[in-house]
Amino acid sequence: MKKKRIGILGGTFNPPHKGHLAIAKKAKKLFKLHKIVFVPSGLPPHKTEKKLLDKEKRLKMVKTAIKGIPAFSVSRIELDRSGYSYAVDTFIELKKKFGKQAKLFYIMGLDSINDILNWRKPLELFRMCEFIVATRPGSKMRTFKRLAKFPPVERNIDKIHLFELKKDISSTDIRKRLKAGKPIKNMVPAGVSKYIKKEKLYK
Repeated sequence: MKKKRIGILGGTFNPPHKGHLAIAKKAKKLFKLHKIVFVPSGLPPHKTEKKLLDKEKRLKMVKTAIKGIPAFSVSRIELDRSGYSYAVDTFIELKKKFGKQAKLFYIMGLDSINDILNWRKPLELFRMCEFIVATRPGSKMRTFKRLAKFPPVERNIDKIHLFELKKDISSTDIRKRLKAGKPIKNMVPAGVSKYIKKEKLYK
C-alpha cells in the first residue's frame, strides 16, 4: 500500500495570508501531497511578540482562509497543549495520529530551516519527517549552504527539498499596514479581511 503523503504547515498565522496559501498549494502540487494540515502554534518558543493574538481568533482566521479547499485542514494540536509549542512534540503526536501508513512533510520557509539546529531535538525531527522549504527572491541561500555542510544536516540533506516561491507577503507587514490604516486587500483572503474588520483586530 502506498503511503499517504501529508504536508504540515505550522506558524502563528497572525494573520494567515495569501503567501501561506501559495506555499501550501505549490508544495502540494510539486511534492504530490495528498493533504495539508495547517497547525497554528499555541505558544511559540522562538517568537518574541509580546501580544500574540488570541489563539481562537487565529484558528478562526485559518479556518476562513482554507474554506472550500478540500485537501486543506486545520489542527488544534498545539493550541490545546499547555506550555511552549515545540515542533518535535507536535510531530510525535502527528506520527501517532496518522500512523505508519503516512509520510510526513514539514513545510516551512528558508529562515526556519536555517535556524533548525537551535530548535529542540532537531535530529529527532529529521527522523520523523522530510522538509519542504520555500525560498523567496533574495533569500538567505548562503546561510543555508553553510548549514548544509554541517555533519548532522549533511547526513540528512536528501530529506530537505527546496522550491522557489515568488509571492512574498509577511504577517508583520500586514499588521503594520492595519495599524497605519492602509489596505491589505490583495494580501489576505477576502474572508480573513472581513473577519479582521469585524473584530477590529490589529488596530
